[in-house]
Amino acid sequence: MIFKDISKLQEIVDKNNIKEALKLIKKQKNFPLPQTKKRSALMISGHQIKHLNKIDELPADIIMLNLEDGVPKEKKEIARIMIAVFLSHIEKIDKEIVIRVNALDEGGIEDIEFLKNFNFNAFRIPKVNSLEDIDDIFLLTEKELHISVETKEIFINLKNFKHPKIKAFYIGVYDLLNELNIPHSVIKLDNPLIHKILTDFSIYSNYNSITPIGFVYQQYKDLEGFSKWCLLQKDLGIKGVGCITPAQIEIANKIFSEDLEFARMIVEKFEKEGPFTIDGLYVDEPIYKNYLQILSRF
Repeated sequence: MIFKDISKLQEIVDKNNIKEALKLIKKQKNFPLPQTKKRSALMISGHQIKHLNKIDELPADIIMLNLEDGVPKEKKEIARIMIAVFLSHIEKIDKEIVIRVNALDEGGIEDIEFLKNFNFNAFRIPKVNSLEDIDDIFLLTEKELHISVETKEIFINLKNFKHPKIKAFYIGVYDLLNELNIPHSVIKLDNPLIHKILTDFSIYSNYNSITPIGFVYQQYKDLEGFSKWCLLQKDLGIKGVGCITPAQIEIANKIFSEDLEFARMIVEKFEKEGPFTIDGLYVDEPIYKNYLQILSRF
């Protein structure tokens, strides 16, 4: 936990007391920030004090501090300030911290301006249609950018959507289907249309060396269904998924992990001996390069 007692913080949020909230922001400590496997990205809204207080303990690879969907309009400003409060009180962290700002024309620029000097990994930008939409952000901040793929324009042009600061894509399947006028009923494990959407997302993200992160499974109590979607998305080349409960985090971390010990053995043996066979697998140059890539990601 970051604070032993959050009662004062909760009262500030309940009363929308902006003046008192600002007083709680400390000078930021610039401790090292980790780069993780990005297997799990847990969403936490900026006005949810109880959840914010646990961000240093939760096992997600990415903590997604949310200012967009899920934060009521009347709580947007206090949520932004409370994220700053918590960031300023963290002394070390073993996971990536990403801030999901509002749409750029709905307060997102103000979110970035207010938070850009705190110590965290990246901003996640929603409702993007083209690189031109975020040209100004490249000048505003040195932070990494993560992009929500949830409009039809960005999805159709994903192959050409590349910039050195963009490090991850998150597919917003529900918003994307709305944009394409396709009902959510297509979200079925055996539906070739959803396979096509996820496959294109994976291929073009990986083509640009940008990490693809899968969609949030809304039926959060259905852990068996969540597991099946994780397995499918991993098989399609996606590197992790969004999560909304700690139980989902544990499943995602397990499924999207790799057998690094086996990969390391393959690489070391090939580099020492050249091509070889193990358990019926002929390890030649392409197989070696695959395991080398796995090790480079972890």
